[in-house]
Amino acid sequence: MIILDTSACIEYLNGNKEIKSIISKQEDLVHITAITVYEINIGLEHTKRKISEKRYRELYKIWSEFISSMEIFPLGYKEAEKSAQIYDILESKGQIIDDNDILIIGIMISNGINKIITKNVKHFGKIEGIQLIPY
Repeated sequence: MIILDTSACIEYLNGNKEIKSIISKQEDLVHITAITVYEINIGLEHTKRKISEKRYRELYKIWSEFISSMEIFPLGYKEAEKSAQIYDILESKGQIIDDNDILIIGIMISNGINKIITKNVKHFGKIEGIQLIPY
């Protein structure tokens, strides 16, 4: 399985053909985390004030259809615990990254997933054992 990072989902919503091609070429199933759902929905709500209602509905429909066939991995106790461990390791190395990225990684590792499609190589590249699929 592969996780799609929030950056990849944003690119998908913006119609980026490269990210659509990368996703379609994956042999493994592509899924997302609850953190990405949260981040994208924040973006949609924020954007709602800046665009027409029609465009907002279009984006929301694209998003809903896009994730309808994906498993959304939740943030539960084991995922939060793993995320805290990752945070501690990074902090001890002076390599703090965004909390949401740490939560995504914690969810991935807790569920035996080690691949992520992301534009954010700087953050996700700091974690051993994670295979990046950059674009």
